Order: sequence, then structure tokens, then C-alpha cells
Amino acid sequence: MRLRFILAVAIAVASMGVIYPSSGQQITSDVVISGALMNDGYGRSNCDEDGQLYRIPMNARPGGEPVSVMRVAKNGATLLFTVPRPDWSIQAISPAAEGLVVLTNPGDEAARGLMHIYRFDPQGNLRSQRTVSLDFQPVAMAETKSGMTIVVGYRPRQGRDQEARTYGGAILNPSDQVIMPFEFQPTTDGGQWKVVHTHRMSVDDRGASVVLESGDDPKYAIATIDESGQIRMLPLDTVRGARYHDWFFAKGVAAELYQFAGEKPPTQTKIDRFDTASGNNLGTKSLPSVGFAVACYLGDEVSMTAHSAHVEKSRGLSPDALRLVTVKLE
Repeated sequence: MRLRFILAVAIAVASMGVIYPSSGQQITSDVVISGALMNDGYGRSNCDEDGQLYRIPMNARPGGEPVSVMRVAKNGATLLFTVPRPDWSIQAISPAAEGLVVLTNPGDEAARGLMHIYRFDPQGNLRSQRTVSLDFQPVAMAETKSGMTIVVGYRPRQGRDQEARTYGGAILNPSDQVIMPFEFQPTTDGGQWKVVHTHRMSVDDRGASVVLESGDDPKYAIATIDESGQIRMLPLDTVRGARYHDWFFAKGVAAELYQFAGEKPPTQTKIDRFDTASGNNLGTKSLPSVGFAVACYLGDEVSMTAHSAHVEKSRGLSPDALRLVTVKLE
């Protein structure tokens, strides 16, 4: 999984280099992200149903500055959700109607499986802080409409043998107490499912959904976990042999971004859309080669983060200024 994460970062960074948008590409919005820079310490990201981007900081260290999740609106305005103490790392976040849920791994307590859950209101104010005991390493989570939290991850928590890991998780009640563990059963050929490296989840009336993969030339499925811990698996008929896969969610849709070696033009990215209720393929679109890193999938558009090294000098931007560019899909 670490290798695929490094590959994903490498491709994203490479794509943010020297490719220029052409006049035929349909850029519908190009705004500066307030207070953000190219190398400002943020790495992973997530999105909410409104297409707002949540930037997650890289691992912090005890004794450092408090860490914050940055929410980026479509107009570039930002808001910080600040964890009140410098924790080792943010394990997962969940944008929700009532704000943001942040799950952290607080260093010395991690060996005992104790983690902290912080809940913020939409204005970034801390509403609650609780400790939860988990017997697995969390990688993603989502809050349901009734206030339950579904956390997914792998067991055992310790050890570097990824092949020995089994994936599952737990259901937490609105008071952040574990009420039901669950596990993803092996594939029909005896393989193990694991969460894709992008660690995104989606919520609807059926429960919380996450994309799973299995094998070296991966097979994919949407797993939907309801509040009782029941799991519904939907196998997906995806392309095979692509060199890179990335997964996003929008309302009722799971979107797979992928590339093939030797594709012409060389940076062409395809997007297959799958219905989260049936698993049916809803068709393929193409992402114009604008040379930026995808932030959020928005249906007929995607938003992307971009540096400012090649923008018009009249805009007066620093080369390190980070922009949010929205592009119409082809």
C-alpha cells in the first residue's frame, strides 16, 4: 500500500510541473486558495458533498505546533479546524452536516489502541473531544446521517507484513463508543480485500461506502456498511492493466481515475463512473491534460490544486501560491 501511495504522490507531483492548459480546455473557475502554499505541509485530502476540499496535514510530532485540517470552499476561502494538541498524526476525517470529525493517533497512547476523536462545528469551533479504544489501525471513517460513525482499518495494528493484514472496522454510536465490530470477508477466490490507498468514504441512506481492492492487478468492489454492521459488496467491472488508479465519491457515484502507459496524449486520464446502488458503469469521461492534481470529483467537472509558476504576471501571484482550478470533463 505504501508503494502505491508513493506512486500516486509521484504522479500527482509530476503532473503539476510543466504542462500548460490549452485554449480548448474548459476551465470554469481559477481562484487562489487563501493562506495556502505549494509546500505548506498538507498532503492527503478529502471532499464533502458540496465539493469543498479538506486538506489534511502530514504527520505532526509531539511538542510541535497544533495541527489543523484546512477546508477550501469553491471560491478559495479557507477555514481551519485546529486540533488543540500536537498529536502524532491525523488518521482519518469525516466531513459531516454538523461540521467535521477528526480521528487522531496521540503517540504514546497508540500502542494501547487509544485514539482521540474531535468534533467541530461548521465554523471550526471544537464541540467535543473523546477518547476511543480501537483494536485496529484506522484508515478512513464516515459519519452517518443519524450520528453514528463507521471506521474502517486493518488488523493487527502492529507489524509490517501487509499480507497478514485483514480489513474491517467498527461502528461507533453518537457518544463515540464502539458498539459493533465488523470484518470484510475474503474474496471468492480466497484473496483479501483492502481499502484503496485514497481512503475516501461516502454516506447515503444505505450506510457508509468505501472502495476495496484485491490482487496485484486489482479487482475492485464497493463495500457499503450499515449501522448494524451488515456489509453489502458490489463487484465493479473496471478496466484492467492501468498503471494508476484513484477513487473519488460524489452523490450516488464512485469515480475511478486511471491512466495507461503509452496513452496518447501521454498524460490522458480517464474517469469511469459507477452507480453506488447497483455497481453499474455509467460511462467514461476524459480529464483534460491541464497538469494539476485532482482535488474533488464534481460530476461533470473536477476541481484541481495548482501552483502559480506559469500564470499571467498581471495576477501578481507568487510561484508558490496554491490555486483551485475547476475543469469541465470531456
